[in-house]
Amino acid sequence: MTAPRPTTTRNLTIAILGVVSFVVLAAMPEFVGQGDLRLMIEIFTVFAFAQSWNFLAGYVGLMSFGQQLFIGLGAYFLFMTSNTWGINPFFLLPLVFVFCGLFAALVAPFVFRLRDAYFAISIWVIAEIVRLFIAQKDWLGSVSGLPLVVTRDMDRTVVAVSTYYVAALLAFLSVFGLYWLSRQKIGLALAAVRDNEGTAAAVGINVWWTRFFGFVLTGGFAGVAGAVYYMSVFHVEPGGAFDANWMVVMLFIVIIGGVGTVEGPIIGTAIYFLFRAWFAGTGNLYLMLLGAAAVITMLVASKGLWGVVKNTTGFEPFATRRLPPRQS
Repeated sequence: MTAPRPTTTRNLTIAILGVVSFVVLAAMPEFVGQGDLRLMIEIFTVFAFAQSWNFLAGYVGLMSFGQQLFIGLGAYFLFMTSNTWGINPFFLLPLVFVFCGLFAALVAPFVFRLRDAYFAISIWVIAEIVRLFIAQKDWLGSVSGLPLVVTRDMDRTVVAVSTYYVAALLAFLSVFGLYWLSRQKIGLALAAVRDNEGTAAAVGINVWWTRFFGFVLTGGFAGVAGAVYYMSVFHVEPGGAFDANWMVVMLFIVIIGGVGTVEGPIIGTAIYFLFRAWFAGTGNLYLMLLGAAAVITMLVASKGLWGVVKNTTGFEPFATRRLPPRQS
């Protein structure tokens, strides 16, 4: 006879963590000032950026160096649409997801013809093309960028708190949504394609469409996170929105924490903001320290800091693998 493994305990743990996290995030604006709220918005959106790249590289198996493409597209779509039609920007966030997802769907047939480094660089090239296009168009604000006009007539406290809640929702989905997705059939298909596309195809998984789904999903999610980030500063310009340094930040966070894990980018984001607080005033030394920390981590802990924690303690609350039933 066989007995199922005790997954009920894990599911209960995840449910409790989800409820506690939701309550804490919902109550936070009551206990922190507006300045701290702005910092938390930044932390949550940067974490969402990193988790979108983590999903693309660690779960879909696609290495991209141009995720800033969708950050900039999401921000510009929201600013342009809100300013042109006078629409509350918060109502536009679902459309931002659709727009960036559609853009990803349009470029996918072309970039999917490329593999490995060529694919990774191709997304970065597209991001640069879009950045240069926007920088040359006066109706898009040119190099000076665009302000978010509609929010000028809104109460700044209400805008800050509303933006916080959206950013907190993105962070929540980056953890619990990613875990839920990785446990579904599509998540298992993505893992199979990532590990061995030949074997995945042999068991009936459509490799192209599975990767297409992951690519579109991460594009849409990163676009919404980018829109929320620039909503919080009320201004967007091409040099910042499409800045390749966004990729540096994402790579640092995911490499330090551990690619292909739910928990890794949480650790990586915390370390990134600590490094920034301690060394941001050192200029180029700050960037050198970030790079050195990432290289050292890759040398001594190839699976990131979370891999060390998991191997040392055996603690893995967001394990995505499915365990076979015990034999009795």
